[in-house]
Amino acid sequence: MPSFARSWIKRLERNAQKSRAVLQMRDGSMRTFEDMEVFQEMFMARVDLMCGKQPSSHVLDAVRGATPQSRAAFEKKYGPTQMVAHITAADYQGGWVDEYRLLEDGTVETIRYEGGSEEAERIRQEVRQASPGPAS
Repeated sequence: MPSFARSWIKRLERNAQKSRAVLQMRDGSMRTFEDMEVFQEMFMARVDLMCGKQPSSHVLDAVRGATPQSRAAFEKKYGPTQMVAHITAADYQGGWVDEYRLLEDGTVETIRYEGGSEEAERIRQEVRQASPGPAS
């Protein structure tokens, strides 16, 4: 193949990758997803996680089967695939914290930190610091 054809193909590939997630799989195949599909799947996975449900996502399944380099590039662009969500109770409700953690194998680990525990207080403080203040 002439060199101009190779450079033209490479340029097309680079342009196509700007609005797509391209995953090189460990078995040598390649998977691609539109940006909007990835954003939707990542959002829905976070919603499921906050509800304590195991997310079902073909995008996340593909990322788990990707090469380490491809996975790192995906996470740099779209964010981490191992997610953590915290549900916190107010003091009058007991001050507990439920932590939902999406594990590497796609399952969800749930931990409850009882109100007043060191870990519950640490997480509640982090949530308070990360929350936006009142509108001015």
